[in-house]
Amino acid sequence: MAMAGSGERAARAEEVLRGYGLSEAGWRRSPGGNLRELLRDLLEWCDATQHGFERALDAARAQYQAESPGAGGDAMGRGGAGRAESA
Repeated sequence: MAMAGSGERAARAEEVLRGYGLSEAGWRRSPGGNLRELLRDLLEWCDATQHGFERALDAARAQYQAESPGAGGDAMGRGGAGRAESA
């Protein structure tokens, strides 16, 4: 299976977040608010299915760093809380 590029990954994330924006409450939230809702739902899913959210997030960060030349901590939202609102 071919590795997904960053453009493809961003498009997939946009598609999922668009679904949150189309929900009854989602159209009233900012894109950052919909992102928080998605993350909250993923936390619930991890609890319900006994998957480790933090472990998965750490693995995803490591994969992002390995696949994204020059990616810094700010690109992942570390230290850039305001960045999520513009998402």
